[in-house]
Amino acid sequence: MWWRCIILIWLIGVINFTILDSVDAYSDESPTMNNVDIQHKSLEEVLIFELRPKIMDVLRKEYASNFLIDRQHILPLRKSNSYPQHEFILEGRVTTNSYSDIVQITFKANFDGYKVSGFHVVNHSLN
Repeated sequence: MWWRCIILIWLIGVINFTILDSVDAYSDESPTMNNVDIQHKSLEEVLIFELRPKIMDVLRKEYASNFLIDRQHILPLRKSNSYPQHEFILEGRVTTNSYSDIVQITFKANFDGYKVSGFHVVNHSLN
């Protein structure tokens, strides 16, 4: 009688292994571009994090110390598959007590990393 339990357990294990072996870990239908987009987004977040001190210096000159920045993203100046770009624009929304601005900060690569080469307000609105 005990051998029937062992055979039953072995049979269940073989069936489960056969079913799991036929399941693919990655779907063939998922586009590879999705992986590239995820990689670019991750690199963008790291770049924004690394440039944070320079971004804050520029914004402190314009807005003093009473502001918040959010919705930051990178706009490449030239269409290219290489990342990071030699020159790009960081766009974000700066909010103060009475208004919010959409600002763009232009960065250019040099020997010491990235240098701020321009700042301008794209859109100004009252809160």
